[in-house]
Amino acid sequence: MFKRHFAITGASGAMGSALMEGLRRRGATTTGISRGAPLQGHQATDHWLVWDGTVSASLEAALQAVDVLVINHGVNPGGRRDASAIHTTLQANLMSAQALIELFFRQTRNLAPERQSRRELWVNTSEAEIGPALSPVYEVSKRSLGTLLTLQTLDAPCVVRRLVLGPFRSNLNPHGVMSAEWVAERVLRLATWNWRLIIVTPNPLTYLLMPVAVITTRLYGQLCMAIPRNGRG
Repeated sequence: MFKRHFAITGASGAMGSALMEGLRRRGATTTGISRGAPLQGHQATDHWLVWDGTVSASLEAALQAVDVLVINHGVNPGGRRDASAIHTTLQANLMSAQALIELFFRQTRNLAPERQSRRELWVNTSEAEIGPALSPVYEVSKRSLGTLLTLQTLDAPCVVRRLVLGPFRSNLNPHGVMSAEWVAERVLRLATWNWRLIIVTPNPLTYLLMPVAVITTRLYGQLCMAIPRNGRG
């Protein structure tokens, strides 16, 4: 399961760092992807790529060698809802994630079957998909990402795992009730059991509502594809 090459965005953050450390202990090769250089104490990785949030030649080359891409980056504007906060949040949490998903899927479709079978996409969407996070703009970005991910999974060329994580301590949320290391260990354990919807949270409602949200969107997407169109606007 873990004897593969993993790339993790948001690698300088609490969860990115915890996932990389857990993967390295399990024998994985890791590439950290972040907007800056690795922080002191967060250097447990084989490779590091400074990324500005856009698709570049260096990013494409780096992902070509990757087996598993973990999309984990994001920002939280808190209660801000001004134009700058909306633009920054949607760009970081939604648009850049979508660019990575499209690139990884495109690369995967062009690989030989044996390489395709090794590839996986993991996306950290957050339980803000279905519940309040005391940050309306953040919630909109995560719900949009989650909805699009469900629809894209219908045609995905590789395994897709969705990470729905509750409040863990990080720079974005210093008051989280769980440690990032504890959450990362649960994520990796559930991945070994081949779970596609990985939920780690103290909120029991998330375990009930999240599968319903995913299944409902999935069925709606399949229904819309089955409806014949006449091609007229």
